[in-house]
Amino acid sequence: MTLCVAWLREEKDEQELVFATDSCLSGGERWHSGVKLFELPRKDCLICFAGQTERTYPLILNLISSIKFDENLSNSHTDLTEVLDYLTQLFTSLCHSITGYGTRDFESVLGDFQFLFGGWSWKSNRFKLWRLEYNHAAKAFVHDETNSDNMFYCFIGDELEKSQLLLEDEIRKCGKTLSRRFDMEPFKVLIQMIRETSYTSIDGIVQLAKIHPPGVTEFLGVYWPSIGGKKTFLGKDVSTENNPSVQFVDPDTGEVQDEFLPETLFNIEETVYGENAEFLRKCYLDGQLKANLTKREKALVKAIVGQVAYVQFMQAQQQAEDEAQTE
Repeated sequence: MTLCVAWLREEKDEQELVFATDSCLSGGERWHSGVKLFELPRKDCLICFAGQTERTYPLILNLISSIKFDENLSNSHTDLTEVLDYLTQLFTSLCHSITGYGTRDFESVLGDFQFLFGGWSWKSNRFKLWRLEYNHAAKAFVHDETNSDNMFYCFIGDELEKSQLLLEDEIRKCGKTLSRRFDMEPFKVLIQMIRETSYTSIDGIVQLAKIHPPGVTEFLGVYWPSIGGKKTFLGKDVSTENNPSVQFVDPDTGEVQDEFLPETLFNIEETVYGENAEFLRKCYLDGQLKANLTKREKALVKAIVGQVAYVQFMQAQQQAEDEAQTE
């Protein structure tokens, strides 16, 4: 099965809704790089799952397609709660459409699986999070909201009692009490349980995404198995062919690691950097990189330096070719 978690993260009086999950798919065989965390065709919500992939994947793919081609559902002016209502109706209808299982009863055929769905509700002006599963007594999908006044997190999947105990331990290490004020403690619990080989159903590289108010999703990569390891994204190693433009997180601290920027940059001249020279001088006071650059400024510095490095590389290549032809 798996372990997934979502929680309200509060830092410096700012909030974001974070989703994290392992990457293991199983069912007669084991995939260590299965996508379990999905962005929907609107940027204010996310969904992940625990349980049987043969059930969850068709349901999520139908949901993605429905939202994409429905002007009302894909419009951010439609509140998240209306998407939730549609989701439960759609999942119920799809499950009831299953046929061809002979004399077996529907409950055993359907199997065991759950979803976490959440995001930003503009009507309520806050984040909302729900756990969804099929209720056989009600003959429909039902949802439980995780938005109480003093608690905002939810685990689904395997080893739920153990994950709760580990979360309480992690909170105590930080000198806090279990409340709605989390940082990255649930993420650290998930990391710990993935690394612990005794939890055989919780495996693979962690997947991570968050929603910022008022409804903007951001997917993040993770260094794996530690900060000295490889860059990974949605359970897979980052490569030249698969190199998403995202930030990467240290799995041990939960902190976003800034992309490499030169700490010093001297002789910032227009002959080299053109119209970007003045911007770089503001970022490198007396040749030293400023400590308080914004995310956008860092991205611009990286792009400018990379562009210049590429131009200089091509010039060096051309010079080498010219020298080879004259020999």
